[in-house]
Amino acid sequence: MRLAAAAGCVLLTASSCNYKEAAGDRLVSPHWQHRTEWPEPTQPLAPVLRLLIWRDYLDPQILDFFERRYRAKLEITYFENNAELKEVFRQRPSDFDLLMPSDFVIDGYLKNVNRGLLAPIRKENIPNLGHVKQILFRSPYDPELVYSVPMFHSSLGISFNRKYVQHIPRNSTLKASRDDENFQLHGYRALLDEPRVSLSAALVDDGIDPNAPTAAALAATADRLIKDTANLGIRFLASTLPDRLIANDIMIAVNWSGAAAAAAHKNINIRFVLPQGPKFVQVDSFVIPATSINRYTAEFFLNFLLIPEVSGALTNYSFYANSNNDSTPFISRDILLGPAYMDPPHGARIFLADLGNLEADFEREWARVKATNPATNAKVPSLLKTKEAEREKADLSR
Repeated sequence: MRLAAAAGCVLLTASSCNYKEAAGDRLVSPHWQHRTEWPEPTQPLAPVLRLLIWRDYLDPQILDFFERRYRAKLEITYFENNAELKEVFRQRPSDFDLLMPSDFVIDGYLKNVNRGLLAPIRKENIPNLGHVKQILFRSPYDPELVYSVPMFHSSLGISFNRKYVQHIPRNSTLKASRDDENFQLHGYRALLDEPRVSLSAALVDDGIDPNAPTAAALAATADRLIKDTANLGIRFLASTLPDRLIANDIMIAVNWSGAAAAAAHKNINIRFVLPQGPKFVQVDSFVIPATSINRYTAEFFLNFLLIPEVSGALTNYSFYANSNNDSTPFISRDILLGPAYMDPPHGARIFLADLGNLEADFEREWARVKATNPATNAKVPSLLKTKEAEREKADLSR
């Protein structure tokens, strides 16, 4: 779950952040604390393990336990989206032992031009890899998990507040069917501040294959999105999106299923639906840079995270579905039955693929969309009051 970044933890300027910062209410997950048998290293562990990861995926209590038990300090740098991860790793290629990119980034790292960028996973050091769901062994970018260890997966859909949104758009345009609702929701809509993801969703809305667009088609979709941004009051948010949904500051947003589950946990009016047509599925995995000097420690840490009780606790903390097939007994039933585990049918799934040089076009077009994005802080102040009055009137008439 990508919750708000703490001050002083801005990427590209800070080498690491304190992962023990408070991150809001979480579900209690006592199972791992009752475990008495833990894996023991067969080689000396490095004194420091350097991670570049998404914020708020890994439970600070578990990280603290790993440090204390194995006497290995975890030095963590966080990123907000995959574009930032790529830029940080490009600038500091020798500074990390583990990265946590999404699938299409790994696809790019494994292409011929980047061959040798990642170190192969030595499976003998990660026996718990056997717990990983079989479907994730057949990813299009790393079908035998030679270079990656899947940790979390999610589906892209639409989060909305059922109390205030009457007509639910089923695509990323987020346009309601009625003019009055479009007027009232101006400034209450959000797209993910993730260039490849949000522009790909917009391409699908325009009937274009997101894994085979031309530069011209991408530019045309960006032009359309610029107009929608102005007309509909669309905002671009990353880690703060769940908190904005919880606070009723955003009423409808394109969002990942795990973040939707986190918002729904604290706001009972938040709901989540998958879009019509093709549905994006994303897998966030760990990879080891070839420059890492602590490969065994990195592999031992991954094996630790794949202990079923630990994987279950990570989902209870982050609300994102994990890759561990045997973690289900240790996951809250509310999470298992909620948005986090809303998986689309296999035939309807889209995994984003690396597009080579066109990846830079996505980032440039997204920067153009954001640069021309007008301020959307001015909202209809009576929206909440009006909607509540309408609902109360409807209740009284029954």
